[in-house]
Amino acid sequence: MKILEAQSATLTNYEVYTHLTEQRARYAKKEMQGRRPGNLETVVKELLDYFHEAPSPLGSKPFPYNEHTIRTLFERLRPYDFTKAEFLMILNLRPTKPENLNTIVEEMEGRFPGEELQLEICEIITEVLGKPDGEAERHAMSENAIEARKEVERQGGENTEMEE
Repeated sequence: MKILEAQSATLTNYEVYTHLTEQRARYAKKEMQGRRPGNLETVVKELLDYFHEAPSPLGSKPFPYNEHTIRTLFERLRPYDFTKAEFLMILNLRPTKPENLNTIVEEMEGRFPGEELQLEICEIITEVLGKPDGEAERHAMSENAIEARKEVERQGGENTEMEE
């Protein structure tokens, strides 16, 4: 395989998800065991697992994304003049609060002054993509925080041993 044009297109998580599930179905249907990289199935499995876990929007039940949903969101957000990168991040992260949106949108206070306008944008996102399951999201976030603390503690212990 040869890369002809690097970064010719940027994909949303939904597009990557659909591509991977279609590829997997195509390989299973044709029972293709031909020449594929050895770790391909591992990478595909781990990515699909990542997409299905909270807090990923793709992990929500019912599944929030489809071609119609993305088109609808794009049309409803068009008046706000988001860049392609910002729209991509909105799709991937599904911000539901102005503080979440602020991490995505460059110069948000200047472009969208006032919390009412920012809340309006978040309401559009929530109406089209649905509201995340708060409990699953909190559980995933707390698990991630616990893992991060354990990692810091492990590294702290290693650093102390190295200093001695």
